[in-house]
Amino acid sequence: MPGGQLSLYDHVIKEIMKKFWLFLLVLAYCNSGLMAQRIEIAPYPDAVPISISGLGQMYLSNTDAKTLMEYFSAEFAPYKIIPVNDKYFSGYRLCFSSGSCNIEAESNDWIQILTIDEEAALAWFQKNTPEVLALPFEGIKKCVGENGHKMSDYKQLVENYRNISTKMYQQTIAPNGIQTDELTASVMMTELMIKNCPENLYASLSSGGTGQSSITNQHSHAIDPWNIWINCFDEIQLKGYTTLIEFNEPAITPF
Repeated sequence: MPGGQLSLYDHVIKEIMKKFWLFLLVLAYCNSGLMAQRIEIAPYPDAVPISISGLGQMYLSNTDAKTLMEYFSAEFAPYKIIPVNDKYFSGYRLCFSSGSCNIEAESNDWIQILTIDEEAALAWFQKNTPEVLALPFEGIKKCVGENGHKMSDYKQLVENYRNISTKMYQQTIAPNGIQTDELTASVMMTELMIKNCPENLYASLSSGGTGQSSITNQHSHAIDPWNIWINCFDEIQLKGYTTLIEFNEPAITPF
């Protein structure tokens, strides 16, 4: 990638993901009501924090909203459960009365659980921000016409991995030092690997791009960027989440 192009790429990623996360934040905080003394929350086994620090109000899970609703309901006996449907999210808001039965108090303490409908998400992004769906695959598209890779191969690959752009990811630090999400960081790392990987050097994506090992055999020149991208997408699939859990105040125990 020529000098200067990486900074433009970073800028495009940053702007697109800023809009994406702003949408999630607006959705999560919509109609949240006034803050009040909260109940104490116990963590759910597969939940992870969105934030790098491990603290905050928002967590991710691959458990569906109904299962989580039943789990938290059994643990904390909510005063009221409200079904939530917004664009491609659906789930529940569990409200707690905090010792008061007035309408203002019932939404002061709450847990909100929203699961992505991936097909609905694909349709929404295709209509509103198709660039978000296409962004992870810009690098591998450059491989079409090389090493026997055809456009039909590219289209099939995008079909196989298309849902990675509809999932949610933890925050992390990108190779250029900015805070971003795991998907964006993995794509940027792979771009750098392919750009900077000479015939005798390979930085392992499985080690977060920080490990390096020499390839000394005579076939080192046969490394195909197409395969490096597939490894990247496989890694991203393992990092994606489909359910957002939000508390009206930070959880006492980090997940």
